[in-house]
Amino acid sequence: MANELWDALMKFYREIIGPRFDALDARVDGMVSKSEMMSYMDDVYVKFGRLETEYHALSVAVRRLEDRMASVDEKLDRIAMRSELFELKDQLANLTERIAQLEKALN
Repeated sequence: MANELWDALMKFYREIIGPRFDALDARVDGMVSKSEMMSYMDDVYVKFGRLETEYHALSVAVRRLEDRMASVDEKLDRIAMRSELFELKDQLANLTERIAQLEKALN
């Protein structure tokens, strides 16, 4: 009876417990050590730092571009106003000439 129990336990170990321990050992062997994980996280934080720096640089560049566009818009508005002023002066000159012609025709 003792041999049968021993044989049954050994069979159980070989078929059930042994493979599970082997799988667990393989998983533990594949795990990264704490120092390796900390080193990896340090690398990640360095990369995040670079990305944050680039983000701030891009934000400043976008603000500069927006400011330039605003000044360009102001310049374009000034140019348009000058153009309209010249047109008004031309129209005033034409009206003045027509008034003068009408005055001549009346006299």
